[in-house]
Amino acid sequence: MKKVIVIGGNAAGLSAASQIKRQKPAWETIVIEKGRYISYAACGIPYYIAGLVPELDELIELTPKQVIEERKIDLRLQHEVTNINPDEKVVELKTPTGTTTESFDFLVISTGAIPSTKGITVSGTDRIFTISNLESTEKITDFMTQEKPQTCAVIGGGYIAVEMLEAFRSKGLETHMIHRREDLSNTFEKELSNFIKEKMRKEGIILHLNTHIKRVDEKNNKVVISTETGELLYDFVVIATGVAPNTAFLKASGIELGIKNSVKVNTRMQTNYPYIYAAGDCAQTTNLITGRPDYVALALKANREGYVAGVNICGGQDEFPGVLGTAITKIFDLGIARTGLSLEQAQTLNFNPVKYLVSGRSRARYYPGGGQLHTVVIAGKDDGRILGAQLAGPLDAVKRIDVYAVMIQNKMTIADAFNLDVSYAPPFAPVYDPVVLAARVGKKYID
Repeated sequence: MKKVIVIGGNAAGLSAASQIKRQKPAWETIVIEKGRYISYAACGIPYYIAGLVPELDELIELTPKQVIEERKIDLRLQHEVTNINPDEKVVELKTPTGTTTESFDFLVISTGAIPSTKGITVSGTDRIFTISNLESTEKITDFMTQEKPQTCAVIGGGYIAVEMLEAFRSKGLETHMIHRREDLSNTFEKELSNFIKEKMRKEGIILHLNTHIKRVDEKNNKVVISTETGELLYDFVVIATGVAPNTAFLKASGIELGIKNSVKVNTRMQTNYPYIYAAGDCAQTTNLITGRPDYVALALKANREGYVAGVNICGGQDEFPGVLGTAITKIFDLGIARTGLSLEQAQTLNFNPVKYLVSGRSRARYYPGGGQLHTVVIAGKDDGRILGAQLAGPLDAVKRIDVYAVMIQNKMTIADAFNLDVSYAPPFAPVYDPVVLAARVGKKYID
């Protein structure tokens, strides 16, 4: 019989713990969670704030009672691991009543990611928020209910920022986006960024682009954002400028860290200590195109990595090969999605890439409910290999990003894409599906 400690009670951690209890029910499996909530859908937070999800509890997949009684996992809420001694196989814990230690045979680190405010000086916590977990979500919704704000700003230009802007605007707030660049997240190509900004303006979101923030302060029941050109005043502000691995407590442990201080792991999710594993948003991964180390915080990655760690702790031989960074979201009725490399990344890595934009109907011209689907493709000019793709258009249409993800993962070319035998019916696509149409156009860019 073995003893396994899992640090973190969300996607990766509970995937690992659940797999261990399925395969080794007699093993002692302890999940240590710093907060009050476990097993929640963080990706649903913006939709709860927008009112599309009526109750916060609806974001919870497993309750503590289910984890303890049905899965037979020893769950310890509001416990925090403050230090790990890998050689002694001991963790140090801060508990609600003091401090203690716990030994282990196997350890899984699944502490996730934390919001990053790097480069921004922040003073105040009553009206300045970040989005990280259900506790932070409660703070925002409680504030909105009690204070009834009229104006707000979101700092940042990535996925979380885009989703929060929609949430606040849909609640009737005067909503501003403040971003340090002209274009949005550097994972979006300029063309996609332009479509998103156009949609934001159409929906009444006020954009402050190329705006460099010096300070964010709470003063006289307002938030003052000091920029290079003056001050901006709001009732509250959300900082959504990215995330960083939650690994500060590991720096003296001897466990190796990699990109952005994420935990270095092999394909079996093992660290430099073979009995210590890491999974989820705290763990480094591999880019499937380049074969190089990468850091990507995504939900499916976390769940799959936790599963792999759990299987291997029980004696399995599963591997997690890496990611493409495939992601999808929306801003009002505009769907946006991306996968693979950006043009800049492909150029830096000497793929000799070409980029082109194709726009076409998402459904047959005469069938109601369709719209324009815009496709950006990045491909190798020498061999035609598809390296990246980005989509903007109707919500159901941008799910085609998964076709591109499969093609990129299997090293397919523009010619391969043109020869795909995809389905056709007027309610779903034109005769030339947008994926095939983009390949037809792309053939003229490839040698």
